[in-house]
Amino acid sequence: MLKWLTILLGSCIALSACSFSPFTENFAEIGNAGSTTGPHIIKRMTVTDTNGGRTNFAYGAVSSYPGKSADIGAIGIPNFIQGYWSKGWDSYEKYYHITASIDSKLAEKKISTLRDYYKNHGDSLAAMELTVDGPRVRLIYTLSCYTKFDDCTPRKNADPNGWVVRSPDNTTEVVVLFDGTGEASDTPFPGSPYDK
Repeated sequence: MLKWLTILLGSCIALSACSFSPFTENFAEIGNAGSTTGPHIIKRMTVTDTNGGRTNFAYGAVSSYPGKSADIGAIGIPNFIQGYWSKGWDSYEKYYHITASIDSKLAEKKISTLRDYYKNHGDSLAAMELTVDGPRVRLIYTLSCYTKFDDCTPRKNADPNGWVVRSPDNTTEVVVLFDGTGEASDTPFPGSPYDK
């Protein structure tokens, strides 16, 4: 019996000393999808993180910022975005598509800056927000600090690079992790969710 316990203990120690995947942190469990320019429909929008995890921001009809909200499980440092969306609700004015890399090293630096930005506000309400405005797509990270309810006093010299900006609705601080422009078309893209 002692022999088996020794083997089991030795195996556990040996296995815990080696790791095949690096420690990674998830930075948001709340996802929002919206628009600052009126009615849009997000049919498919996937953001992949450096861990290989994928988060879906296809929340359907959106028209405001920050828009619809959902539990996204968890997302780490984003590194890729792909999706299809359209402008308008009753009739589609335009169709859009994007496939793009996200600079994950810069995104990580921006997230770290915002997480260390406030003197007295934590990250329990951290959110990843996707905003579509015509062909423009933005991926925004926020800690949801609102001066009406929270102490949003920044630390001294908390943002030497100027990455922390006001949210599109001017209610809190955010960092923009991706700001890109998709392809536009008057007709659905072949193979897209709109292509029937």
